[in-house]
Amino acid sequence: MGRIMDNSGQGSAELILIIGGLLIIILLIGNYIATIQETVQESLKKVLTKERDFIINKI
Repeated sequence: MGRIMDNSGQGSAELILIIGGLLIIILLIGNYIATIQETVQESLKKVLTKERDFIINKI
């Protein structure tokens, strides 16, 4: 009976470690995507500002 408890406890601990690792990976990927999104947004803002100024100067 004690052996069954040990095995299930070890299984739970392994499951907790796996879930924790997956959460960390998901957070890192989310951070990476947010950084890319921010960079794209800044680039788009620069392009739009440049085009707006170009059109205003043309008028």
